[in-house]
Amino acid sequence: MLARVTNANIRTETKTITIEPDASMFVKVLQSSPNPRRAAIYIHGGGNGGNHTLIERPSRHLIDKGFFDMIILPDRRGDGGSSPLPQKFSVRDHAHDMRRLLDLLGLNQPITAMGVSYGGPIALDLAAIDPRIERVVLVASSPTLSSNNGIARFLLKTGLLKLILNLTSAMYLGKLPPAYTDFDPAYDATSQRELVKAYLEGLKRTPKSYKKSFQYALEATLDESQAGLDENIRLDIPVIQIIGEKDEVWGSQLLPEYLERFPQYKQYRVAGGFIHKDVFLKAALFQQVLETALRECLKTGSQSSISAFTSEYLA
Repeated sequence: MLARVTNANIRTETKTITIEPDASMFVKVLQSSPNPRRAAIYIHGGGNGGNHTLIERPSRHLIDKGFFDMIILPDRRGDGGSSPLPQKFSVRDHAHDMRRLLDLLGLNQPITAMGVSYGGPIALDLAAIDPRIERVVLVASSPTLSSNNGIARFLLKTGLLKLILNLTSAMYLGKLPPAYTDFDPAYDATSQRELVKAYLEGLKRTPKSYKKSFQYALEATLDESQAGLDENIRLDIPVIQIIGEKDEVWGSQLLPEYLERFPQYKQYRVAGGFIHKDVFLKAALFQQVLETALRECLKTGSQSSISAFTSEYLA
């Protein structure tokens, strides 16, 4: 379990920002200094029904320990308090949303782009189109879903995953009065069953008017050509990956091609992380490894060459 942070110096501001004539994004900004020097944008995953509360608790830890003095937590379009998706969104579409958001927030400084699960490829793609991004951090994530080869890939390839997710959405969407879902209790969960319960609660509280948006998100997530990084993208900035040693969704072995495309790539493998959901169930361990990785990267400096290798941190 990852403890809550009770630092009164961390101020919170929420905004709804229009990024297109008919589209807006809901964003929470955590800030500990009126003149932030170390900023990050942290992009949530979670599939249909997620929002920024999936990653707010670990973000508060990062500010509390001085890694950043500002972290921007957006709800991806189609999730949380942001506008529904108007069509199937690719990783690049979401990255453009994030760049517009940073522009409209008036940020002109170097920024760390972080992403958990599906937010990881978006963070990488944001770095490819936005020169403000000085490093990328992938948490329980990888550049593409095609990295995995376990049960998740079997379900994806056979179409069973799409069927399961479609049935789940149809059964639960809009079953309870609409309300913004707080996923923070996921960090206190002790079993996968508790995590599923929280996810289903989020679906039930999501208005039925989001049904088409959910379908677009589902189609994009299950389309490997849409749910990964373009093969032409190369990043000459630090790319840090924190991954469970047996992540069945994103895979724990980075495809060899990425070692060439990300010359400053460095992996930290979380020993004892046997399922993707351990990013919540073993959140304290993931946070320990994340903080170790950031400490080493910040000490080395963003312009230094980092060789690709794996560091293992035991539970």
